[in-house]
Amino acid sequence: MRGFEERLRGLGMPVVDRLRPGLTGEQVDRMSAEFGVRLSQDAAALWMWHDGDRRDYVDDWGVPSLTPFRIFCGLRSSLERSADLQEQTWDEEAFDDPVLGAPEHVGFMFDRQYVILLHREQPLVMDCRNPEDPNSPTGVYTYEGIGRTITLAERIGWWHWALDNRFWIPTSDGEWDVDITRAPGQLIGLHARDNVD
Repeated sequence: MRGFEERLRGLGMPVVDRLRPGLTGEQVDRMSAEFGVRLSQDAAALWMWHDGDRRDYVDDWGVPSLTPFRIFCGLRSSLERSADLQEQTWDEEAFDDPVLGAPEHVGFMFDRQYVILLHREQPLVMDCRNPEDPNSPTGVYTYEGIGRTITLAERIGWWHWALDNRFWIPTSDGEWDVDITRAPGQLIGLHARDNVD
């Protein structure tokens, strides 16, 4: 993340000047415990790096963030929204229902241990169900579940790839432009739509 921050700084992206100070490990543990979540090492490291570029995910939607079309907000806001999504989608009774308890139905439920890294209608989340895993999976949550996952380190590698290949284009006014014709699937023949979100 520090390398990506330096890269954005070198490109003159104003988001780096809005990044909030990082949290301490104790603050991360205390805050996540309030929500009954135990963050993985990768997830904790993200907010220890910076506690978002804004406090709340509903603030300043029009202001460009770390990546195109997504919002990086403080840990408390992420945990609050994760709890809201869990409450909206979780159905304990479905597990006992022979139809609703099927994996394809249960898969859409937002698990309490999914932590939103970057906000959007379909947020980028980290699966912290196994917080001891050194490479916690990240994926884009839809109402069909998380889908394909990659580690946070792999995802940041894709962010660099997006800049290298001008899929993401910083504009002179500090905004993001996206050249969809240069998407990973277009350039390298792979269906990698989620990898650069």
